[in-house]
Amino acid sequence: MSDTLFVFLVILAASFVFSTLLSRIPLLRIPSTVGYLMFGMVLQSKFIHITDSEIHWLNHLADFGLLFLMYVSGMEVDVRQLRPSKWTGRGPSILSIGLSIFCATLLISFGVALWMYRLTPPPTNPYMVALLFSTTSLGVILPILEESHLLHKQFGQTLLVSALIADFLTMLLLSIFISGQTAGSPSQVLLTLAIVPFAIGVYIILRGVQRLPWLRNLAGDVQVRIRAIIALLAVTTALADFTGAEPILGSFLVGMLVSALPFSLKGKLRDYSHGIGYGFFIPLFFISVGLDFDFHSLRSHEALMWIPVLIVAAFVVKLIPSLYLVRGFGWRKSLAGGFLLSARLSLIAAAAQIGVRIGTLSHVLADSIILVAIITSMIGPILFVALYPTRTGT
Repeated sequence: MSDTLFVFLVILAASFVFSTLLSRIPLLRIPSTVGYLMFGMVLQSKFIHITDSEIHWLNHLADFGLLFLMYVSGMEVDVRQLRPSKWTGRGPSILSIGLSIFCATLLISFGVALWMYRLTPPPTNPYMVALLFSTTSLGVILPILEESHLLHKQFGQTLLVSALIADFLTMLLLSIFISGQTAGSPSQVLLTLAIVPFAIGVYIILRGVQRLPWLRNLAGDVQVRIRAIIALLAVTTALADFTGAEPILGSFLVGMLVSALPFSLKGKLRDYSHGIGYGFFIPLFFISVGLDFDFHSLRSHEALMWIPVLIVAAFVVKLIPSLYLVRGFGWRKSLAGGFLLSARLSLIAAAAQIGVRIGTLSHVLADSIILVAIITSMIGPILFVALYPTRTGT
């Protein structure tokens, strides 16, 4: 066995034990992804010796882990939830509520970002900061709603749709913004959106194939379909990269495409995807983020001053729009929902790294935002459980 392979095996085993023990701490409910990110930070202490070559390989595997994370996140977007709901009654639909919350969040986030732009040293792009604050971690919110038995109730569906809209629209806007920063002309920016009609075209073709029994039989079992999805993931992300779009948008659209297609093996396919992703590739991405986390940049007086400010801003930009829910659910539920929607991790960690790469965020600010994302992912669910009334029918 090579030394590199041995180091990877030790890292995977140790990170699993660390993350599992961390998630068992009473009351905290620390998500496993946060545990892996914190394990990456612990790796900086060199208790496991990692060479530069091994870090290089880890970062390459982490890149694929990021793509798989976005694919799994796209699978969680249930397009059926975006249709008019049976709970709408005479009030606004759940879709319009989710859009209103997202638009209000984006507007308030932009105001906060403009204020930060005037006070923080460059590079600080207010549009990038606003999009980062607008994100929501569906991977944190979905399990909490399931554990609280709220997923199929009106309030739970409202929060879920709000998170779905925030995930999708933020992903789309981030891809357009990043393309605008890196592309040389408006036509190139429009070219980056070619991945969207491509994904729609693939969906239409696959729906047509499903109507032909002799072609449908060629799809095979769930293992064959997993291999087909990975092939589609490779093609779509390569096309996204070729057109100038972010590959994470391509992988996210593949996940949405799989979620939107009706077929009998979807449950098994989702389980297989989660097993492959969260069992191997996704933990490597968060370990890599933690390993690259620069603690030295946060030791300055300026960084220490901004972290509490960012934490307050991260909650405020979600809590104020959540007051839109007061009329239908009351103050306590609305505040609880606002705290849960404040949980961010997956997308914000990826976007912060991209922001540093394209020069729209300083390394100090990006690391501060990732640290704030960890804190919101830990505190948000705790405050949601503490505030949500235990006896309620909705």
